[in-house]
Amino acid sequence: MNGKSPGEMIEEMSTSLQLGIGKAGKEMLQQYADLLLRGLQKQRLTGERTLEGLIGKQFYDSLYPLKVIRFTAESKILDLGTGGGLPGLPLKICLPDVNLYLLDSNKRKICFLKETAEAIGLKKIYFISSRAEELGQNKVHREQYDYVLCKAVAEMAVLAELSLPLLKVGGKAVLYKGPRGKDESKRAEKAINICGGEITAVWEYALKTGEQRSLFLLNKKTETPPLYPRAIGVPKRKPLR
Repeated sequence: MNGKSPGEMIEEMSTSLQLGIGKAGKEMLQQYADLLLRGLQKQRLTGERTLEGLIGKQFYDSLYPLKVIRFTAESKILDLGTGGGLPGLPLKICLPDVNLYLLDSNKRKICFLKETAEAIGLKKIYFISSRAEELGQNKVHREQYDYVLCKAVAEMAVLAELSLPLLKVGGKAVLYKGPRGKDESKRAEKAINICGGEITAVWEYALKTGEQRSLFLLNKKTETPPLYPRAIGVPKRKPLR
């Protein structure tokens, strides 16, 4: 530990991001961090294994979009490849009215997320154990979401093919990237265009540790051609370039 309590670290994060997270939200974030640490003893839910890493990096990163994107109440948000619930759960805690869908192909992770959401007391949250390629071709989910979140999933060309088919026209994909995000975006131009999207905003920021981050906003301007996403594994093996 760095000498600060989890509550103090969350307060510091909230102040740094200027989010004004209320007492209940801070308590829920602390409870989620504790549950993540316990879950990490059984399975790999995230790369960070300390409270400092979870709060100062993962939670900060997850909540950064609240500074620059105006999510509306009742928005339908899909967290693609959510893993241990990042970035979806921290955002849900701060946006209790949105409808959050957590997608992961790992059933053990989905079980952890169900138990965690119940323990924290989150409502309007749904769990999907599937591959994004399958979901994007499922009529129940295809072009149904207002936002798709993608954090630490794949390179941008792959994310464009996986996320854009799930968005309504006018919906937005929020892609969390590191310092090489701009290079990835250049290589992803063809995939983004083919799947009906365009990059409309990019924000660059740094974590307290000095690590550089970039956040990309893709707008869905036209329907995605029926071919996409392609079969399971193909977008990653053969990115559209």
